[in-house]
Amino acid sequence: MTLENLAKTLEALKTAESRFLIAGGLAVIAHGHSRVTHDLDIVLALDPDNTRKAIDALTSLGFRPRLPVAAADFSDPEKRRTWIETKNLQVFSMISERLDGFVINIFAEEPFDFENEWHAAIQKSLPGLPSSYHFVSKQTLRKMKEAAGRAIDLDDLKNLAD
Repeated sequence: MTLENLAKTLEALKTAESRFLIAGGLAVIAHGHSRVTHDLDIVLALDPDNTRKAIDALTSLGFRPRLPVAAADFSDPEKRRTWIETKNLQVFSMISERLDGFVINIFAEEPFDFENEWHAAIQKSLPGLPSSYHFVSKQTLRKMKEAAGRAIDLDDLKNLAD
């Protein structure tokens, strides 16, 4: 993931007026811990109109699902529910060969109340990015990292201590 491709992706989502919160490694960086990340993790407000805006913005950049499904199907709550129940889908991963194999992971379910977190989120710009964006709050990020429990998440937790 290059900074240029990250900027293009975030600006496309912002221009589409999709509501999204940045989680994962970029959120760790936004909360003050320098670390490497290779993908973009976002939580969308999962109403059909918002997901359609986001998916359309991503497909315009050449993103396609890693799963053999139509990208637009992610906007259908029933199809998404079926994927969650039958395929244990946690994140909907999309990749763009046009953007050097850049990967974006979209949470298949809102891992928290989106409206509450939207208001609790920090809005911040990061060096090299053209705008400010909404990042999940530190408290929510900690909960997400605890739930994931991978080695990188446990390391992030140490660095996210208050």
